[in-house]
Amino acid sequence: MRFTFTTSLAVLTVSALLFQGCNQDGSSASSESESPESWQKHLKQVDAKTLTSFTKHARAYVPVYSHIYTEDRERVLNLAETLSVRNTDEANAIVISSVRYQSNTGKLIREYVPKPVLLDPMATADFVVRLDDTSGGSGASFVVEWQGDKEVNPPLIEAIMISTGSGRNLSFVCRAVDLPPIKPGEKKAPTSSAPPAEK
Repeated sequence: MRFTFTTSLAVLTVSALLFQGCNQDGSSASSESESPESWQKHLKQVDAKTLTSFTKHARAYVPVYSHIYTEDRERVLNLAETLSVRNTDEANAIVISSVRYQSNTGKLIREYVPKPVLLDPMATADFVVRLDDTSGGSGASFVVEWQGDKEVNPPLIEAIMISTGSGRNLSFVCRAVDLPPIKPGEKKAPTSSAPPAEK
């Protein structure tokens, strides 16, 4: 009886440690996704004075999917999403000033760039939505705002959706479309006051 109790206690302890480890990993992934420069060291925050030298303002809309329907509306397949912002200019940096993730109802879920970050020539910035984060729905989207010099090449912005395992592997890409830039003095979309969605 003592052996059984001791063995059970050991199993419970190991399970608790594994569960705690998984939670820590999830928290880490969550914080990294909301502060891209914390895990992409080549991204640097830009101060307000430097930001004024990037006079060209542009926006892009990127369709993404946190899930898709497989056979009918009751059967869905969750997808991990990676937004890729690639600076295609060989000589000039650009600034990523905002990356907003929105649900299929148009609601702002989270802002991935709390402060503008500098993207060097030919460099890439990634923004990740985890497979188990289904808050965006089938009609989720990103709105990316960027700034640059008047002569800078526009960045290549696209999203990659992927799901693997259980004998089913699926991936596809959606490319951004341009939106009219926000005019000077025009009010930006409000920042969500809701806490970040569960991941």
